[in-house]
Amino acid sequence: MASEQKHPVSTTNSELAVAVRNWVHFDNLAENLNKQVANARTLRSEYEAKVLQLLEASNMKQSVIKISGATLQYATRTKQTDLGWTMLSDHLHDYFKTRGRVDETNDILNYLQKAREVKSVPYLKKNTV
Repeated sequence: MASEQKHPVSTTNSELAVAVRNWVHFDNLAENLNKQVANARTLRSEYEAKVLQLLEASNMKQSVIKISGATLQYATRTKQTDLGWTMLSDHLHDYFKTRGRVDETNDILNYLQKAREVKSVPYLKKNTV
């Protein structure tokens, strides 16, 4: 006879209750920390804009600011626009138009959207009451 492990109902319910309590605790913790991080990033961006504006106004773009454990200096970076559906659509339309070709943008985008992999992933859905 195959060996089957049977858990008493009370043990399973007890384990489930503990797991649910822990999940709720860490879900709430993560939610609160995400709010704090979002707020910190917003404030950091505001102060970054202020510092950059003050450096420009003072003609100090070449300055190096030494602070505890780090240095700050005015810098620039290049950033490409996101590769989204709208950007792809606009540029594909332009591509076909400038080359005098039949516009196949919608066919290409439909193909790409249908070819995207779709995954179903189980999760715990929390509804606040």
